[in-house]
Amino acid sequence: MVHLIPSHLDDADTLKAYLVTQLSDNELQNFKRAFEKGAKVHLKPMMHLQITQAPVKYTNASHAHKRSQENKAGNTKPFVVIDRDVVDKGAVWYVAGFADDFDVECNFAASKKVLMKALVHTEHLAISHICWSEGNPPMGEELESLDENITPLRLDSEQSQPLGADDDEEELWGTDEVEVVAEHGEYETTTDPEILSNMGSPPRKAVRLVPAIAQQENLISDWTWPENIREISTPDDGRQRLPARSIRLAARLDPQVPRLRYEWPEGSL
Repeated sequence: MVHLIPSHLDDADTLKAYLVTQLSDNELQNFKRAFEKGAKVHLKPMMHLQITQAPVKYTNASHAHKRSQENKAGNTKPFVVIDRDVVDKGAVWYVAGFADDFDVECNFAASKKVLMKALVHTEHLAISHICWSEGNPPMGEELESLDENITPLRLDSEQSQPLGADDDEEELWGTDEVEVVAEHGEYETTTDPEILSNMGSPPRKAVRLVPAIAQQENLISDWTWPENIREISTPDDGRQRLPARSIRLAARLDPQVPRLRYEWPEGSL
């Protein structure tokens, strides 16, 4: 029996997204579709957004003022601001926090009074949040790569070019991998030198699901590296012992198979 490794969907962060402009229903839906695509919400969500109409006090307030107000309210998480840039540039503002010692030492910010924020393409919002939360790379490093010469950020710095604008969409979003566990007999192996030579650092052997089994599971399985595995977690937090010669491998969900409709967080527009 082929097992899909749980993606721990509940681990994905949910950020507030404040709408500070008037969007038509079509414009809002376009934004939501772009976010869903980038965050891979139909597979294993990388993050969630709770979109709300911004309070009146936020409508014309600076991002720094909004950040201060959120901090006072106990929300120290990053948040998103949706303004006309979402229509004009397909991008939104990701507001992190005020600069820290690291940002200043790395010359990403002129002082700790400066707000670390970035205009980022909607499709890249989720992966940017994950990378910046882990500091790999830090937001300042990506802002530094822009042609606008806006780093170190100052109180009056203005970014106009969204991050993510030059990335290859086909490369970024063309593959949606999942991890699966297959027992002996559900996968096949090869030592064909031609196949192995196309796998970067060639392994001693490559594996893939038996094509008929992959199709049955609505998966696409290409030649990849195997990893031996002895047990897996069960839904009740237990452990299930696997038969000998079971392996873990990467596969892709068949894009032709309809997915469940994504449910936005409660209270979201």
